Parts: sequence; structure tokens; C-alpha cells
Amino acid sequence: MLAGPVIDIAGSYFPGWIPSAVFGVVAAVVLYALLVKLGMARWIPLPGLFYLMAGASAAMLFWLLLFTDALG
Repeated sequence: MLAGPVIDIAGSYFPGWIPSAVFGVVAAVVLYALLVKLGMARWIPLPGLFYLMAGASAAMLFWLLLFTDALG
């Protein structure tokens, strides 16, 4: 018996946290690229913590939208 949300990708079952983590990493990289392009990346006081929390927030938001009925 599988516990927790499981999704089917190309016939293989994956735990739900895998696509959420990938989305979080991609979101943090996109945010970094956007801030570098705008010239604002150098103003971030603790960049490691900032991008870690941005990626974690994006991953949790993705989890909520994908696996819960958060929006109705």
C-alpha cells in the first residue's frame, strides 16, 4: 500500500514531493536569473538563504495546488 500522494509519470509511480522539489529548484533559478537581469541580485543580503526560502515557498505552493483542494 502506498502512503501519501503518488503521481503517475509515463507509467512509473513517483512520490508527490519529487515534482514539487524540482519545481522549487526551477523557480529559484528563474528568480535568480530575473534578479540578475534586473540588476537587483547584488542587493540581496543573504542570497543563499533567500533563494533557499524562495525555492521552498514555490515548492510548497506547487504542492498545495497539485495535491489539495486549496483553491476550491
